[in-house]
Amino acid sequence: MNRLERFKSGTYRDQGDFKSFCPSGINQMWTWEDSELNYLLAEANKELGGLNTYSELIPDIDIYIRMHIRTEANKSNKIEGTNTSIEEDMMSSEDISPEKRDDVQEVNNYIDAMNHGIKRIVEDGFPFTSRLMTEMHQILLQGVRGEHKTPGELRRSQNFIGGSMPSNAKYVPPAIIDMPDLMGDLDKFINMVNGMPELIKIAMIHYQFESIHPFLDGNGRIGRLIIPLYLLSKKELEKPCFYISDYFERNRTDYYDYLQNVRSKNDILGWIKFFLKASIETAQSAKSKFKNAVKQVENYRNYLIVKKTSTDSSQRIITAMYSQPVANVSQLSDLTDLTVQAVNNTVKILCDDHILSELTGNKRNRIFALTDYINIFR
Repeated sequence: MNRLERFKSGTYRDQGDFKSFCPSGINQMWTWEDSELNYLLAEANKELGGLNTYSELIPDIDIYIRMHIRTEANKSNKIEGTNTSIEEDMMSSEDISPEKRDDVQEVNNYIDAMNHGIKRIVEDGFPFTSRLMTEMHQILLQGVRGEHKTPGELRRSQNFIGGSMPSNAKYVPPAIIDMPDLMGDLDKFINMVNGMPELIKIAMIHYQFESIHPFLDGNGRIGRLIIPLYLLSKKELEKPCFYISDYFERNRTDYYDYLQNVRSKNDILGWIKFFLKASIETAQSAKSKFKNAVKQVENYRNYLIVKKTSTDSSQRIITAMYSQPVANVSQLSDLTDLTVQAVNNTVKILCDDHILSELTGNKRNRIFALTDYINIFR
């Protein structure tokens, strides 16, 4: 067993006019004596356990989780440079300004990749391996920027981060010749090392994945996708309701610095502590959002009780919008089996009562949002 305090991050391979970083293998049992890490681990496990308990008690939790996943997709893609609002991510493509359609498609691909991973783990019993990562990667890059960068395949050429070429890049991941051993080592660590706390393991897995950078594009997004999926596969999560990208996006500079400090200073402990702090806040935030969502649903119920007119149609529209919180009149008609005229009459009342917001300011082709509900998940 090796100590994290003596962690050696790797070596550099000379490739002529540049050097690539080759991370050390991590497939072994790791121990540590750092008391702060033990404290943060205990706190993170406590918060994760509380989130699990709460998620089991909430009725209709899956509806809220879908909204939570949408927020995660928005935040994770923002780290990579997309610039859409949560409302835009939920609009039909024809309702989105042309310059933002690619960004929205990337967010929706992230959601599809996440849902694919959840299905494979929960329904198919598929193990969490690099093969699952490549399946999600293929979905992630379908029809968007990066679609020509071998979706679903490990890279077969050198990549780099920052700069215009490897020789002036901020970071150059491992050479192709080092890839098979590194990915094999990562798979073994994921599925063969038992007895280590899973939050410590996934912190190390995320660092190692980002250091290997095994794809030509989409590494950051896949690296963040695998965090909740790993915890789900190891039964640390009862429901897929733990999404850490919001914390990483708000602390983006620290996120990148801590990862780089492992490579440059062997500071794996610093990275793991940052990850555990992120996990604590993420679990607390998720539980708070679910509590507030339940309260907001109760507020809508009370509104409907007090309201004397159009109660049935209002209830149908509000209920439908828990699953689709941004919708146009045609969509609401399809979702509720109400006529277009009935929807138009009802959304006017709901807007007047500040239950819905109209997003476009147009008199035609209007788009409505269940704003207070959406705001809970921002």
